Amino acid sequence: MNEHGHSVEIDPDKCIGCVACCQACPTKAIRVLGGVAVVKPELCTYCGNCVRVCRYDAATAKTSNPADLKMFKHTVAMPALTLYGQFGRDVMPSQVMDALRKIGFDSTYDVSWMCEMVTAATDAYLSECNGPWPKISVTCPAIVRLIQIRYPELIAHMVPIETARELAAKILRRKLSSELRLDPSEIGIFFITPCSAIMNSILRPVALDQSYIDGAFSIAEIYGPLLDAIKTTEKVDHDVPISPSGLFWAMAGGEIAGMRNTNTMAVRGIQDVEFVFDRIESGAFATVDFIEAYICPDGCVSGQLVIEGRYAAQRNIQQIARKLGDQGQVKEEKVRSLLREHFFDLEEEIKARPARALGRDLKQRVAMKKEKAGVLDQLPKKDCAACGAPDCETLAEDIVLGERMVEDCLFVRIANITGDGVTGMEGEDE
Repeated sequence: MNEHGHSVEIDPDKCIGCVACCQACPTKAIRVLGGVAVVKPELCTYCGNCVRVCRYDAATAKTSNPADLKMFKHTVAMPALTLYGQFGRDVMPSQVMDALRKIGFDSTYDVSWMCEMVTAATDAYLSECNGPWPKISVTCPAIVRLIQIRYPELIAHMVPIETARELAAKILRRKLSSELRLDPSEIGIFFITPCSAIMNSILRPVALDQSYIDGAFSIAEIYGPLLDAIKTTEKVDHDVPISPSGLFWAMAGGEIAGMRNTNTMAVRGIQDVEFVFDRIESGAFATVDFIEAYICPDGCVSGQLVIEGRYAAQRNIQQIARKLGDQGQVKEEKVRSLLREHFFDLEEEIKARPARALGRDLKQRVAMKKEKAGVLDQLPKKDCAACGAPDCETLAEDIVLGERMVEDCLFVRIANITGDGVTGMEGEDE
């Protein structure tokens, strides 16, 4: 991974300070200072919205270096299920797996069956759980971090079941270590990811001391070599065992589609997620058992690091699942047994990472909030981001924290020059 330990970076040579990323950030983690966007890591969810909206390729997702593969005696490609939908409906998972081995990986591992197992484990957990309701999936790492930063009261609502990719990597490393007689550290497991959030979950895992995955390559960066390899690979007679139910995890709604519990809902896209989470904090949706949530608009198929359009990718996944037919199902008794043995458990508790607090104690927080309100009254409340902060409220908070000045507001500067009050401009056309 990149040396700075973050999965999203801004190239100052390409950034023109257009504030598009600043306004798109759901946690207000970006400022434009000196004409260049700057990310505040403590506020960032690594959702990749900045990468998605940047027209100048200044915001980029950082992945593993191909040279990293040489650090291990045996390398494994673990593709996100989204990868199977990138090459049309006639390319089957077995061809994709063969192509991954052709471009340099020693072996491959499919996570669809583990996804189906996690679905069954979630069903079993919900049947024995006493709330609080609704429970929220931890599959999307950007959602987990969003809750840690902006909705810490919802941490108790999160399902304490590890992600399918980490569980798969954990058991795979043990299996290969035994079969190949290698030290676990000599095995390199690399995820083929559709988004920067998963990269960050490998660099900075939540509820886990260290990820069982060693690195990640984006679907976009390996797409070309992989497509060439697929074109030169004849259709294989054998097929990789794939769970059709697990395969649907590539799309929003795929996780709940395989559940027996139907008192569920899928929420996708940052605006809808924030709408629902705001209302859960207010006591709404308490009659719902489970919510599957994604930052991206249609789940992983719409990650910012994919090639195929999300609608075409969904169609491809659906067609591939039909061709796979009935592959059987995981046994519920086995899953419940593993659940009792704590196989699916998170290794640590998910902890809040609340956005910067105004003040060290209650007295100081009250005083600083009052100061912030006073500063906000001096600003035009146009939320134009011309100052480099995403909105006037964030600028006011930066000012109270001593990071900015009131005069950083363009309208305040104009008012100081002309002698007109800022408040007098509030009714004018923007």
